[in-house]
Amino acid sequence: MSKPFVIAITMGDPGGVGPEIIAKALKKERPASSCAFLVIGTREVCERLRKRIGLFLSFREWNGMGKAALKGGGIYFLDISKGLRQGGKFQIGKISVENGSLALAAIERAARLAKQKIIQAIVTAPVNKAAMRLVDKKFIGHTEFFAQKEKVKNYAMMFSSSKLKVTLATIHVPLKKVSMLLSAKGIEEKILLTHDALRRGFDIKKPRLAVCALNPHGKEAGIEEGKTIEPAVRRAQKKGVDVVGPQSADQLFHAAYTGKYDALICMYHDQALGPFKMVAFNEGVNITLGLPYVRTSPDHGTAFDIAYQDKADPSSMLAALRLAKSLTLSRYAHAD
Repeated sequence: MSKPFVIAITMGDPGGVGPEIIAKALKKERPASSCAFLVIGTREVCERLRKRIGLFLSFREWNGMGKAALKGGGIYFLDISKGLRQGGKFQIGKISVENGSLALAAIERAARLAKQKIIQAIVTAPVNKAAMRLVDKKFIGHTEFFAQKEKVKNYAMMFSSSKLKVTLATIHVPLKKVSMLLSAKGIEEKILLTHDALRRGFDIKKPRLAVCALNPHGKEAGIEEGKTIEPAVRRAQKKGVDVVGPQSADQLFHAAYTGKYDALICMYHDQALGPFKMVAFNEGVNITLGLPYVRTSPDHGTAFDIAYQDKADPSSMLAALRLAKSLTLSRYAHAD
């Protein structure tokens, strides 16, 4: 790498724990000479953290003009409040249009910087979706937002920890709609995205994957396994992927946790996230697969009830930041 790569860190909802876990994580994780961090947020947030809990972290100001000023080893700050009518005003621990506006402005700026190749990774602190929808009624989540900005149709949400990795076939949809939204093509795409991510990002030369059944005990309780999931698995196998399934999720999670598989492909949100958060709540990281850059985030929400009280645990944010660095370095290595 001739130039340092840049990881943007968006503050999330300013009234939640995002700013606190960012500041705490950056106390522990400093960028190496090959990397720079760019925090995207507001000065008002930094001032509130300092006054309320004595948490202070110095940044170098960046004016948003060109990558050349972002030097390796530096932590920079981009204030996005200057162009907003509300300035940096927000409410602590509450759903508000002000909070949603600032959170949305931060990720919009990050998306533009990624499009311009100024940043190579984005780590997002948690947002409150209800607050975001006060500003953008169509907002679904970070994953869908960044995929739409890049016009990427083939993408996936993956959760990673040291003991377990899971990819979702469907994301934020009502449970009653899952069956009709599943398709052999879609599941195959998730298998291939997961396989590629494990090889290119996690340096697993021959990933071992397994696909969860939708129904309890698979075919014993439904038709989706034979009609939709099995064809997807067969197609991926023909492309050289080491993948099995569909098999009962209750058995597969134990097998993956004990090392038999490198990742699971799950049919719906809570099938994956219930077991995952049970074993990796404080270290879990959310990854968006399929983007031209790395995107990670902590595996938890805004936690309004403990915001600005010095109670927030930065472990998941720290894991997200470290994984973003590792995945970006791996991308550079595979590009060479």
